[in-house]
Amino acid sequence: MDLKKIAEMQIKMDELHGFPVQFPTTQEKYQQLTKDLVGLFGEIGEFSNIVKKVNIKLDRPDEYPLELPEAENLLKEELVDSFIYIIRIGAILGIDLQAETLDKMRRNESRYAKLRRK
Repeated sequence: MDLKKIAEMQIKMDELHGFPVQFPTTQEKYQQLTKDLVGLFGEIGEFSNIVKKVNIKLDRPDEYPLELPEAENLLKEELVDSFIYIIRIGAILGIDLQAETLDKMRRNESRYAKLRRK
């Protein structure tokens, strides 16, 4: 399944649950954008906190009660939660994330060509 289809599915589910991505005024659009941005930062914060705990566990394996497989599952969940917010933000702004990502990857390929390892 491509990214465009995943984004469409997520937006349909959001709209069914009362989380629209289109608004009658610019003010309402940016108010929702602000809420989703705060949500994204929250998810990134949760992801970061788990990484912090993994590093504590790696530094002091006998002193810190964290199971690494459990932590990796939590990291997956927080990363996907973050991705869902990015999908919503893209939809609010009318961005085709699939097309824009592919375009940015092409530009980065050219931009960082000198760094390519043989």
